[in-house]
Amino acid sequence: VELRLWDALDQQLLSPFAYYGTADETDFSEVKWTGGASEIADLDRVISGDHVRARLVIQSLQKYCSDLDTTRAIAFCVSVQHAKFMAEQFSSAGLKAMAVTGATERDVRQSIPNRLATGQIQIVCTCDLYNEGVDLPDVNTLLLLRPTQSPVLFEQQFGRGLRLAPEKESCLVLDFVGRYRQ
Repeated sequence: VELRLWDALDQQLLSPFAYYGTADETDFSEVKWTGGASEIADLDRVISGDHVRARLVIQSLQKYCSDLDTTRAIAFCVSVQHAKFMAEQFSSAGLKAMAVTGATERDVRQSIPNRLATGQIQIVCTCDLYNEGVDLPDVNTLLLLRPTQSPVLFEQQFGRGLRLAPEKESCLVLDFVGRYRQ
């Protein structure tokens, strides 16, 4: 069965969304877009630890999010290091954030959907974990913090915010694209 995104939205099978491609000064020109470990290493070198970009992410979230108290977000990061860095940055800004990766204990990972739904956590910063195979209907904000040339990965990440849930009006998607190919 195939159902196009716009048809699914019209039939109210998916949450409506607001998508913002947010340009920033991150220069990805040195990234070798070859896929695999070398691409990830290049992206990690450029993105992880970039305090200016992290401030822009937080400012954009504050600008576009109508109510930070009800934010239930997934921040898709390039690496474990980047996920930890972003969780620290969000926490420093007063948001309840947590880095959740494959190295996170299983029982903690399993508790995330409930902790997110109840507001114990507002932002889950992750790397290669919540792309597919997990149901997080309460997610109402997506922070795409890593560029990708993979349409499949983009669709998987985008889909994490489109599930319907009680009290959920829409999904805010902030895609941080840098100066990717100008």
